[in-house]
Amino acid sequence: MNNSSTQKWRGWRGAIAATASIVLAASALAGCSAGDGGDSSGEAGDGQTTGPLTPIFGEGGPDSGQGIEFNLGVNAAVSGIGASIGQDMLSGAELASELILASGGPNLSVGVSDHDNGSVPASISGVRKLISQDKIQALITSYGAATTAIFPLVQQDEVLTFWSGGAGAQGEGQDFIWTSMALFAVDVTPGALNYIVENYPDTSRLALVGQQENGLSALTEVAPEIWPEVSDGGTITGTDFADIGTTDFSSIIARLKSQNAQAILTTLYGADLGYFVKQVRDAGIDIPIMLTDFVQPTVQEIAGDALNDEVFLALDAYVPAGPSPLNKIFVEAYQEKYGKEPNFFAANMFEATLVVWQLIVKAVADGEDPTGAVLQEQLKAQPNFPSVYGGSADTNGELIFDPESHLVSKPMGIFKVSIDGIGEKLATLTAGSTELGAP
Repeated sequence: MNNSSTQKWRGWRGAIAATASIVLAASALAGCSAGDGGDSSGEAGDGQTTGPLTPIFGEGGPDSGQGIEFNLGVNAAVSGIGASIGQDMLSGAELASELILASGGPNLSVGVSDHDNGSVPASISGVRKLISQDKIQALITSYGAATTAIFPLVQQDEVLTFWSGGAGAQGEGQDFIWTSMALFAVDVTPGALNYIVENYPDTSRLALVGQQENGLSALTEVAPEIWPEVSDGGTITGTDFADIGTTDFSSIIARLKSQNAQAILTTLYGADLGYFVKQVRDAGIDIPIMLTDFVQPTVQEIAGDALNDEVFLALDAYVPAGPSPLNKIFVEAYQEKYGKEPNFFAANMFEATLVVWQLIVKAVADGEDPTGAVLQEQLKAQPNFPSVYGGSADTNGELIFDPESHLVSKPMGIFKVSIDGIGEKLATLTAGSTELGAP
């Protein structure tokens, strides 16, 4: 199969080299050692400040934005069904803000818009307040419709916006909208389907189950085209949708049985996913299940042992045990502050906040005020940043934005999941491609 053909769902207009080695000149992003990453805040001489992030970004001080007051917004579900997810997101942003200040950077004051688990009216009202009252110049947002609904607001007021949770293709090329995660479900579906065939070669009948809030094209466009190609003429047995917040999947499970499906691809997320997996296994359906989301520990708490057999995850999955210097600093600080390991949502918000900081640094270096418009121009000029995803003990992963599409390249893969959470990485994925790389 021609892998390049699958890129159409992502719509890249400019190629991103995943192995790019460009780094921020002032930051020593890739080859640094993190030291102990502990509490090392203090004066380093010549007005410079050392702190938790110094091993990654260098000493802080006026050149790092010290003394600047900057208002940053977070649009997340901090109430409603998705409150635990939203709180993790907020925790990631707030922790980054604290570490930045302690490392001699600006004071990023984090304001919150609670969109109440994806409510469009709540999202619009909350973001409008952040813009008009808090005077934010940058925003980190989540969910599908709750984010696309605010596009006109942030564009009109030139607020640099990072879509860091539940990101969809609607943001591609949109002014002031930048996606800092893989496109939900869409980017990973081609590789996920090929993984099923490569590891279960007799599988030809695929069932699709999901929700319509985000990643819809993964089920309605990508899978129907890719599955017959990778499975040598296989068929989609059916496509079922459930409302967000569903806890009873009995009707869908009855259809799965009648369809005689041999594998399942699902875009369900949050608690819904946990209920679905548990009820599938309780019904005696033991076929492989490919997930495109996994909220820890919510899914494990609900699904339990049902996750232990033939359940896989295709995602730009965050692994707390990742060995990179930046990730070690992040995990240690997060555990100390919140008493638990960070998850995917906290990681996305954490590194998006670091990106905002580094854009402020670049604006200061150019003698410009860090307005949303200025920050966006800086982002277009230098789109490479360190990431808590990927990397090695000596090298940080990379977060690489495409200046034209406003989409991002970051490590993605297929992972084994179990009651213990996200486990072994089984293959590396390329966005929009069926290619399967070594773990």
